[in-house]
Amino acid sequence: MKKIFSIIMACIALSSCVDTVILPDDKILDEDYWKKGSEVNNVMSTAYAQLRGGDFLQNYTIWTDFRSDELRITDQYNIENNILRGLKEIYSMQMRPDNMFLSWASLYSCINYCNLVLENIDKTLSLDPDFTQGDYEAAKAQMKSLRAYCYFTLVRCFRDVPVTPHAYLESSDNLMAPQMAPEAVLQMCIADLQSALPNAPVNNAYGDARDRGYINKDAINALLADIYLWLAAVHHEEAELADSYYKKCIECCDMIIAAKKAEAENNPRNQDKKDYYLSSSEDFYTDLFGSSPNTFKSTPQNADESIFEIQRNSSSNANTVWSTLFHVSNSGVGVTGYLRAVRTYGKHGSAANYVFKNNTDQRLFESVFEADDRNVSMFYVRKYVAPRSAARDMEGVCKAQKLTTGTAERNWIVYRLTDVMLMKAEALVQLKKYDEAYALIRVVNDRAQTSESNKLPAIVNPTYADEKMEELVMLERARELCFEGKRWFDLLRYNYRRMSGINYSTLMADMNGNFPYNSEAFFKLAFTSDKYGDPGAVTSKMPTEPYLYMPIAQQETEVNTNIRQNPVFPNIPKK
Repeated sequence: MKKIFSIIMACIALSSCVDTVILPDDKILDEDYWKKGSEVNNVMSTAYAQLRGGDFLQNYTIWTDFRSDELRITDQYNIENNILRGLKEIYSMQMRPDNMFLSWASLYSCINYCNLVLENIDKTLSLDPDFTQGDYEAAKAQMKSLRAYCYFTLVRCFRDVPVTPHAYLESSDNLMAPQMAPEAVLQMCIADLQSALPNAPVNNAYGDARDRGYINKDAINALLADIYLWLAAVHHEEAELADSYYKKCIECCDMIIAAKKAEAENNPRNQDKKDYYLSSSEDFYTDLFGSSPNTFKSTPQNADESIFEIQRNSSSNANTVWSTLFHVSNSGVGVTGYLRAVRTYGKHGSAANYVFKNNTDQRLFESVFEADDRNVSMFYVRKYVAPRSAARDMEGVCKAQKLTTGTAERNWIVYRLTDVMLMKAEALVQLKKYDEAYALIRVVNDRAQTSESNKLPAIVNPTYADEKMEELVMLERARELCFEGKRWFDLLRYNYRRMSGINYSTLMADMNGNFPYNSEAFFKLAFTSDKYGDPGAVTSKMPTEPYLYMPIAQQETEVNTNIRQNPVFPNIPKK
């Protein structure tokens, strides 16, 4: 007899820590399903789709870019609404567990579909002769890796998170998933990624958008490198262990760089041999973030230097995230988005708090609109919003034209080559290999410079020491990766390397929030003076490590007794 269940949508409350998870529909649960490889592929596509639909990208932007020193709330709103109230709570670091931006439903829905494939794929292998062992192994590798990406994201945003033991099929399932400490979750992710790597699709295996839209070997190595870099920071007091993680990070980055180089040198259009094949300063924005195809690509985005992107360039997946958060209006009236770039990401010069040091850095004008307007205190975000590169004047200095955007259809880049190069540079700095780290920073920075005179010197400054080199790589990441969901995690790693007495293997809620925490180190690197008038007042609101993480949505803690709330965000009494 067939098992038939109706579709349970994300808005319907269930009874679990993943009470907003999207359960599989009746077709997937039919006993006649899973007999064909095409059905496996359909569910795999559905797993990926959870990250481009729902609320993931909007919430992720709030959890990362908005919590960092990159974004502020625009001053053009006079009417209070739930969105504005939620943003103001986060901005003032007075979050409540009922904040509207705490939903992790999309991530757990993705995890559920990954588990569903992993638990049923053996059936397909035995029934479909056209579904080969290679297809089977590649599908398992992708689902393990995608699941690991979801858990890594959850850990960095919430710290202690539930781990679902199996796929959930219906609302009557016992969905009380156990909460685990971040160390255990990340070691599980590493094991999954290492087992997935040998069987993951090779780069450019498909010849279409799946080459960047599906997880391949480079994407797995990038995710491993990111996890190793994170673990090295949280274990900085254990020098030998931290160094081993930094070395593993470098090994993973080297594999990506070598693969990208081999891939480029097999392309007949690349006549000049070089170590890093990056788009030119004139082309990189359109290649990576734009919507107009270039000479060599049949589809926009998914550039050669990109590694893994959440695919959104389809009219059926119109990206309303940036139209809501960063909407631009030429007239200057009406709804123009809730968030703006902080002044230090739009102005340039020698001031210590300016991210961009000169006006020949292409990224300055690609990242924000009208960066040459010295009279504004906030800037419209341009990256991911504008469909093409900023125009260049006769002297090579970029000029940006404010564009009207309604619904932007942009892929979201999870990893790209310059991100990997700078992860490697960060690890090299911690191992005191300054010359190697500087060489990588120089390649990334030079690509963006339109003036030879402003390119970095060929040799590292002899006055650079540990902290100076660390800040150099962090600043380069701020320039290269701004508004890409990286900055908050960069600041956390920087700060963890200055903490003491952190037990990352123990549930945070068991520790009552009693962690030593050097907030001064965190705000020394963050350019908070232009986001907060009084940085000291902000640091006083973040005295311990738990404040670095989001509260868990109260509806989750109320229905799952296995979940303990972040101790600095007590639950709100029921009315």
